Amino acid sequence: MIEKKYRTALNDLIIYLKKSRFLNDSKVESAFQNIPRHEFVVPSELDRAYYNEPLSIMNNQTISQPGVVSRMTEWLDIKDGQKILEIGTGSGWQTAILSYLVRNGTVHSVERHPELAKFARKNLEKLGIDNTHVILGDGSLGYPEESPYDRIIITAACTKIPQPLLEQLGENGLIIAPVGDSSQSLILLKKTSGKIVEIKNESNYVFVPLLGKFGKK
Repeated sequence: MIEKKYRTALNDLIIYLKKSRFLNDSKVESAFQNIPRHEFVVPSELDRAYYNEPLSIMNNQTISQPGVVSRMTEWLDIKDGQKILEIGTGSGWQTAILSYLVRNGTVHSVERHPELAKFARKNLEKLGIDNTHVILGDGSLGYPEESPYDRIIITAACTKIPQPLLEQLGENGLIIAPVGDSSQSLILLKKTSGKIVEIKNESNYVFVPLLGKFGKK
């Protein structure tokens, strides 16, 4: 649970997210209540940990805006016991939210920056989160060793969703990603009978770009 020092700020954030309809699911709200965002920010940003805005971490990367994390997480409709692939670990906050919801399942998260991967592992370990695996590598290639996945979440902007990730998605699985150039649309896709079907699409998001072999060079 989140200590008293941050409780008011967190409660205010949750009230705002619910009023603005970015937070609608009680399970995701419980994850926000139990996974302290301030444990995943750098010291200079602690006072802003529960603002509804992205915060700088390191390597020109950010910890995502809470409203965006709640939107993406809710759309993924995570179930206990699933296997999840996350592309772009960052500081590990989204990873921890996923781990809370998947419970007896597993989250495999790929991060390309060694410093960030180390930071995320440290953050997850200090909270005793043991159902996540942070992998240093090219996220645009996914992590085929553990495929297929029930859910895939891409937390960086793609001009198009990398083919390896679509191939690693299991039957009836869901994949979510921001797709576009300077501004992106958040897109939710489902694999059914070997085909990819668009389920949801919402515009006006801005993410850092996905880098790698199947991302921005």
